[in-house]
Amino acid sequence: MKTRTACFLCAAAVGVAVGPFLALSAGPAAPPSGRVTGCEHFAFLRASMAGALGGPAREALKSWDGESGGAFAPNGDYFQTDVNNSLIFRLRDGRARVFAGSGTRGGRDGPADQAQFDLGVGSYSDATIACDAEGSLYVAEALAGRLRKVSRRADGTWWVSTIAGGGDRMPAKGEWIPAAQMKEGCASRFALSPDGTVTFASHGGLYRIRDGKATLLAGVEELRRQLGEKVSIRDWHVGGSHITPEGVFYWMPGGGPRLLRYDTRTGKAEIVAGLDRIVQGLDGPTLRESGFHTVLIAYRPDASAMYTCGGDESVPRRLRDGAVTTLRRDGSWRRCPEKPDWRKDDRWRQMAAVQCLDPQGRLYACTGDYGWGGWIVRFTFGEGD
Repeated sequence: MKTRTACFLCAAAVGVAVGPFLALSAGPAAPPSGRVTGCEHFAFLRASMAGALGGPAREALKSWDGESGGAFAPNGDYFQTDVNNSLIFRLRDGRARVFAGSGTRGGRDGPADQAQFDLGVGSYSDATIACDAEGSLYVAEALAGRLRKVSRRADGTWWVSTIAGGGDRMPAKGEWIPAAQMKEGCASRFALSPDGTVTFASHGGLYRIRDGKATLLAGVEELRRQLGEKVSIRDWHVGGSHITPEGVFYWMPGGGPRLLRYDTRTGKAEIVAGLDRIVQGLDGPTLRESGFHTVLIAYRPDASAMYTCGGDESVPRRLRDGAVTTLRRDGSWRRCPEKPDWRKDDRWRQMAAVQCLDPQGRLYACTGDYGWGGWIVRFTFGEGD
C-alpha cells in the first residue's frame, strides 16, 4: 500500500491522470470500513474551466470548488455539483456530461438544461445534493433559501422545480404549511430519506419537508434544553446531515465543534462527538474528547461509520466504534494528537472535502485546492482496522 500510495500522490502532483491500481469488486451486504486498500482517480482533471466540459469522466473539466457536493442515484449514476459554473454533472458508464443548469447563476425553474441554480461561490458554496429512491435529485441552495428538485417527467425530460423556500414564514411545531411558504426552505446540508422526506437544521430548530408541506420537528429552545445553551444548531456552510432508516437525524453544525443527533421517534437530542470548543484534528480517547474544526461529514446508512474532511481540516478522519482516527499514508487509521510532530507527520493530507459514500461503502472526496485540486478520488476499504 505504501509504495502504491506514493506513486499515486506523485502522479497527482503533476496532473497526470492515473487509473485504478486495485481491482474493485461489488461490495458485501455490510460494506467494509477498515484499512484503505485502494485509491483511484474517479473523475475530472485539475484544470478549472468556465462553462465546464464533458467527456470521459477522468478528462472532464469543471470549476474548482473544494466543498462541492456529490450523490449517487439508485441506478448507479453519480452527480457532482460545479459551483462556480452553476451546473450539475452526471457521470454514467465512465463519461461525464452536464445534467442540469444553463451555466448562469439564478433561480429559474423549467427544463433541466435551461434551469438556473445558485450554488454559492467557490469554496464557500452553500449547496449539497442527494437522490431519493426514484432517482430524483434534490439540490439545496442555502444562500437563496431554496430547495430544488430535478425529476423526470412522463415524456422522459428532466425538469427543475422549487419545492421549498421563497415565502415569508416558518412553521411552528405541530403545524404543517405549504413548503413554498417557507422563508428558509433548506440549509447548506440536509438529510434525505428514500421516500423524498427532507430533514434539516436551521436557526429555529429542526425542520421536515414531506409531500410539499413543512413542519418544525423540534424548536431551538427544546434542543438547547437537552444539548446546552451554547450549542450551535444551524447546519451552515460546511458540515453534514444524515438520517438513518430508523429515523435518527445526525448533523454537524458549521462543521464543528460538535456532532449532534436527534431521535425523531423519541424526541431525544444528544451530543455524539466533539468538545465544547474548536480543536482542529484532535483524535481523543473517546468521541466526546475529540476535536473538530469546520469539516464536512459523510455517513454510512446506519451511521455506524462516518468520515470527515474539508474546510480547515484537510486530512480524512473516521468515526467508528466510539473512536476517532486519522488516515495515514500506509492506509491505516490511527489516532492523531492535537499537534503532531511535523517531521514525522504521515497523515494523508491535501484532501479538500468528502462528498459521499456509494452503496459499496467506498468514499468519494475532492482533492485540495492548493495541491492537486479539481479531482474527485475514490477510496476503497478493507476489513478490520
